[in-house]
Amino acid sequence: MKKLKPLFGFECRLDDDGLVEVDIECEFPEDNSNCLKFFRQLEKQKIIDSKIDFPIRLIHWTVTINPTDRFTIMNYFTIDGLKKIVEEHKSKLIGKTTFVKPQVEYNKKVKYPNLNLHFYQVSDEVGMMIFDIDDMIESCFIQYENTKQFTPKRLADLEPYVNPKELQIMSFLPMELVKFNDKGKIEDFQQHLLAKKSVGLPF
Repeated sequence: MKKLKPLFGFECRLDDDGLVEVDIECEFPEDNSNCLKFFRQLEKQKIIDSKIDFPIRLIHWTVTINPTDRFTIMNYFTIDGLKKIVEEHKSKLIGKTTFVKPQVEYNKKVKYPNLNLHFYQVSDEVGMMIFDIDDMIESCFIQYENTKQFTPKRLADLEPYVNPKELQIMSFLPMELVKFNDKGKIEDFQQHLLAKKSVGLPF
């Protein structure tokens, strides 16, 4: 691996596959200013890559997966599970410009968290007015009330069903544009694939 210049104060290196690895020790973007700057830059690049023209209107809705049983946790509470949720709502996304972003949140005195997937869809007539990239980043920012929610006990409770690291890294997954290939299938989310690699899963 080749060591690179630090990015927002974080150590960086180029791996054997040509990917840049960044050592981030934060669990949530708001843990400190450098983490927040890094996360906002990720989101900014995703919005730039989408090539949307501002101003726009955004409709926001959330799909919540409750941990009703172990099969639900095993099926959805993973990085690949996020795409399954998107695919289950495909009919609302065809022909639209839509971004998605996950949120893992524990309610008080519960054993397992809820998994929220936020949808932000560009609309012609209704929704919140977004004037530029910075406005979109701020308007779609997910504020975590409890940044200490992943206690050792809670992580241990999840281990029989999923890799807890997948849930821990979700707070750093930026908004991703839903794209369809020529066959009408939803493409993989690039940042999700990179996140899988970072927690030791097949890329």
